[in-house]
Amino acid sequence: MPNKQVSRVIIEKVGSDLRAKVESIMATLAPRTFAGAKVLIKPNMVGPSVPELGHTTHPELVRELVRSCLDRNGKVSVGDNPGGINRSSRNVARITGILEASEGCFTPLSDGVVEKTGLETGFQLVISRAILEADYIINVPVFKTHSGMMISGALKNTFGYVAGACKARLHVQARDAVTFAKTICDVFQVRPPDLNILDAITVIEGNGPCHGGRLREVGKILAGIDALAQDAVMARMMGVYPEILPVQKEALVRGLGVLDEKKIEIRGELVPIPDFKMPVTFYVSRLDEKARAEFRKLYPSRMMETRIEIKPERNEEKCVLCGDCALNCPAEAMTLEPEFQISDACIACYCCVELCPEGAMEVPDVEVFRHY
Repeated sequence: MPNKQVSRVIIEKVGSDLRAKVESIMATLAPRTFAGAKVLIKPNMVGPSVPELGHTTHPELVRELVRSCLDRNGKVSVGDNPGGINRSSRNVARITGILEASEGCFTPLSDGVVEKTGLETGFQLVISRAILEADYIINVPVFKTHSGMMISGALKNTFGYVAGACKARLHVQARDAVTFAKTICDVFQVRPPDLNILDAITVIEGNGPCHGGRLREVGKILAGIDALAQDAVMARMMGVYPEILPVQKEALVRGLGVLDEKKIEIRGELVPIPDFKMPVTFYVSRLDEKARAEFRKLYPSRMMETRIEIKPERNEEKCVLCGDCALNCPAEAMTLEPEFQISDACIACYCCVELCPEGAMEVPDVEVFRHY
C-alpha cells in the first residue's frame, strides 16, 4: 500500500525523449532489477481503435516500458481485457498498435480466470489469473474523461482486470454511480498495481472515454505508486476537485491513498489545462434539487428518473446497424428490430457509447443547464 503520509507523483514533459523519461521514472520508482520476476504491463485497451484516436494507451509508451522491464531482466507480459462480450484481445491489441509495441510479450489475459468476492459489494469478480500471478504490475491508464465515472485514470483502469462478460454483469448489479464506484474499488483491491504511469501525451476531454470526447495535445506522462494521488493530480489538471469524483471519493474512504494536495509531493509542474471540458454528466450530477427539477422540464425524454443522468442517443448518420450496442448493453435495453429503440431498462452506464466502433452512440451535449 502507498505511504498514507506523503505520496510522490512525477510529471514529465515528453517529446522525442520518451525513452529517457521512462527510464528516469523507472529509476526513481521501480526496482533496479526484476531478476526473473513476472512483470505485467496493463495498458488501457478499451476497444479496437487506432492510436490516433487517443482512446487507448499510446503504443510507443508501451514499447518503452517493455524494453525497460526486459533490460531489468523481468519476465514481461502485456495485456488487458477489452470492453465488449465477443472482442478478441489480440485483435484489439493489433488495431491499437499495442500488439506490435509489446515486442513478443503480449498475453491474452482472458485465457485463465479466478473468482474473487468484492470486499464491499459482495459481487463475484471474475479476474484474470495473470493479474494474481504477477509479481509486479505496471498500470498504464490514459488521461481522459469518462461519462459514467467522470474521469478514467489509474483506479478505473484496473477494471480491466475483470474478464469476459463479468464486466456487463457488474454494470447491471451496480446500476448507480455510487455502487459502481464501490465495485471499481473492489476490483482495485484484488491486486493494487505496484506502479502507475499515466499516458497524458494526448488526452481526451468532454464526453469521453472514446468517440464522444475531443483530443487535446498535452505531451506529458505522470507516474506514482499511489494510484489515488495520481488520479488527484490528473483531476486538478482538469480543473476539478478530486474529492467530488465517485471512485476517488470511495477510494479515500477505504484508505487506498491520498487526495489532499498537501500530502502529495509533485516532482515537475502541475499546470491546469486551460478550458478543459468535463462530460455533460459531470455538471448534471452536481445540480441541486431545484435545478434538477428544472432540468427535467427541459429534457424529460432524456433523463433517468432515479439517476438524473442523460440517456445515450444514436447518431443515425454514423450508425451502420452492426448491433454491437445491443450485444454489449448490460441491461439489454437496446433493440434494432423492428426499429432502433432504447427502453426504460437503460441504466445509463454508457457502455454502448464506449464500445460502438463507429462512434454512433453519443451522450447528448446539452449546454443550457450549465447556468444553474
